[in-house]
Amino acid sequence: MVASLLPRRRSFSRLALKALFLLILFTLPCGGAFWYLSRPTGMEKPHQIRIEPGTSARRIGQLLETRGLIHSAEVFALTVRFMRVSHRLEAGTYQLSGTKTTAGIVGDLLKAPVRTRRVTIPEGLTRREVAGLLGGHGLIDSARFFSLTEDAEFIRRLGIDAPTLEGYLFPETYFFDEETDAEEVIGRMVGEFHSVFTDSLLRRLKVIGLSLHQAVTLASIVEGEAMVQEERPIISGVFQRRLKLNRRLESCATVEYALGVHKKRLTNADLQVDSPYNTYRHRHLPPGPIGNPGKAALLATLYPTPTDFLYFVARGDGTHIFSRTNKEHVQAKKEIRRQLRRSRSAR
Repeated sequence: MVASLLPRRRSFSRLALKALFLLILFTLPCGGAFWYLSRPTGMEKPHQIRIEPGTSARRIGQLLETRGLIHSAEVFALTVRFMRVSHRLEAGTYQLSGTKTTAGIVGDLLKAPVRTRRVTIPEGLTRREVAGLLGGHGLIDSARFFSLTEDAEFIRRLGIDAPTLEGYLFPETYFFDEETDAEEVIGRMVGEFHSVFTDSLLRRLKVIGLSLHQAVTLASIVEGEAMVQEERPIISGVFQRRLKLNRRLESCATVEYALGVHKKRLTNADLQVDSPYNTYRHRHLPPGPIGNPGKAALLATLYPTPTDFLYFVARGDGTHIFSRTNKEHVQAKKEIRRQLRRSRSAR
């Protein structure tokens, strides 16, 4: 029986060797060609390459090949794919030479573009304030920027279902090309919002019973009220409880938005301002966001802390006293006033 199996084993071994030989025969030339076409082209003179938003890896490769910076657009696209960095290739102006391998050039493209300006957009700014900040950096015309944030057709192209882009200009640190324009800057910021508000967060909207626009609106109010990270989910929980009970939100941040100014302390007259954004006078959420919330405020809105608190008042140091009843709330405000008086007298 053993002897009868030997010829079959030898036959199987010969087939395996042939298969291995053929694999090596075909793999070596492909690997050799890939290596050869990945070599530096030797072009030492630096070239400025402008990559427009939305350009694919293959199209970038074609541009680099045309300029003589790489040997093959196909090899470039494969390299990007193997490195899994296609999503990290950003628009901008880059200075490249042909002294590096294709992988080396891909690495240069993953760095910040040349001739860029670093701009940090803080959380909570309104679109008008964002326009002013960017205009102050000399990047864009602030009036043009602001006008685009309420251009219905432009907003629709960006995938936002809202009358303006208030709330969707995501606060972040950006590196903008000095030759950029307002459309590209806004596109980057709204694109960042889309990347942060993932499918899992969109599904979460059904759990809390809010639309995307309502959630962004509430997040902007949370951003305007909360200064301490751990309080954001609690403040969100208070507001969502008030909404469910059909209570007015009574947010000072919404009144400031209605007034168009930031005030250290609001007067009784301020609280009577006639505006749909005045949540001391109107129930439910205001028509839209009062600023551009960051990720922490968005997450606090989507994942609020369950609470039976209905009120909170600022201590003056960034934290708040939370209360369950109006009586507790009145006492909390009296206590804060006493502390302020003691602080002033101690000076």
